Amino acid sequence: MMIFISGGVRSGKSSVAEKLAIRYRHSNGRLVYVACGSRTDREMDERIGHHQQRRTASGCSWTTIEKSIDVAAIGVEASDTLLIDCVTTLLAGEYFREDKAAFDADERITKDILTLAKQAHAVIVVSNELSFEMPASELTANYMKKLGLIHQRLVQESDAAVLVEHGLPIVKKGVISCGEL
Repeated sequence: MMIFISGGVRSGKSSVAEKLAIRYRHSNGRLVYVACGSRTDREMDERIGHHQQRRTASGCSWTTIEKSIDVAAIGVEASDTLLIDCVTTLLAGEYFREDKAAFDADERITKDILTLAKQAHAVIVVSNELSFEMPASELTANYMKKLGLIHQRLVQESDAAVLVEHGLPIVKKGVISCGEL
């Protein structure tokens, strides 16, 4: 099972994703949080801390794996439930890597996530919605285009897609209950 979750910055996506991961976890599997962002400044440290506190408060045991590129390289068991947070920072990581060009980053990310979805019990994928922003440069426009392509392909392959606005999950595809989130 794969669930795609998108929304604006600070819309409540990660909180919804964590609750869905807990709901859909396999009884014998791990809850794995794949952290794709890098510690870059104090604000990012605060966001990471907030996410860690929320997972701790959930009462569930989470395994955290920090991976800003090549997420398919993580070790996954068939009973694991993965929460990949988030595609936006994963794509940024691809733009800054030195060993591969960014021109096919969208294909690499999509392939990696779909590979994990075949290996794990469930995969919850989080990403930011950028389609309403005006690109500031050609680089930004290219990034937004690649992110949009990733979103389209992942939503196409997902069992469910959820848009989060103001903390409210709106199911756009599939049949999942978000009433208790």
